[in-house]
Amino acid sequence: MDVIRIHRLELDCIVGIRPSEREIEQRVRLDLGLHADVSQAGRTGRISLTADYDQVAHEVAALLSFRRYHLIEMAAEEVAAMLLGIHASVQRVDVRIEKPGALAGRARAASVEVKRQRRDFPRSLERQSHGSRELLLDTREARLELVHIEPEQQLRESPEVSAEALYWLLSGLVQGDEGLLSARLPEAASHFSSDSPSLLRCLGPDRAVLFRCWRRHLPAH
Repeated sequence: MDVIRIHRLELDCIVGIRPSEREIEQRVRLDLGLHADVSQAGRTGRISLTADYDQVAHEVAALLSFRRYHLIEMAAEEVAAMLLGIHASVQRVDVRIEKPGALAGRARAASVEVKRQRRDFPRSLERQSHGSRELLLDTREARLELVHIEPEQQLRESPEVSAEALYWLLSGLVQGDEGLLSARLPEAASHFSSDSPSLLRCLGPDRAVLFRCWRRHLPAH
């Protein structure tokens, strides 16, 4: 199997269990390996037949920035589930997350590395009035899923849920509270926080698919 690698992707995010780590962002470094057959991309020059590493970097940055992790173990697990869920060509992912400041003065860094395949994340499909929700991973802290909205249908979220949700559009045409969602641009993803229910409507003739991460409120450690 071919491998697309991203080396030492550097991000600032909230990750850790100590009080100071819950308030101040710290630098983490990621090494990613995406195992996929890229032979057709190599012969045709079509980026749709591979995994765009620039897109992957944006997706990982958006998730880590939004989530505010307690453990890098959970960050690695969710990154793996997300990448396998939204990149159909990828069959396995390797995720290594390093905290350079975790053992300051004693070691250069602390890190966690996981290797996950599609079978490690069995999916379940739940039918909804707007279409369906496809569960990618359900953890103590968050739920990651694909949201399918059928043509002319709409997804209405309560303020309590939508204030803690991150979305970005994978395919289709969707109207949000503040206009059209930009396709595959996590930096333009919607963090809904209004007092009224948030609305996502599928405008096009085809079903729309979004990645969605819903963050749970947890008691302080």
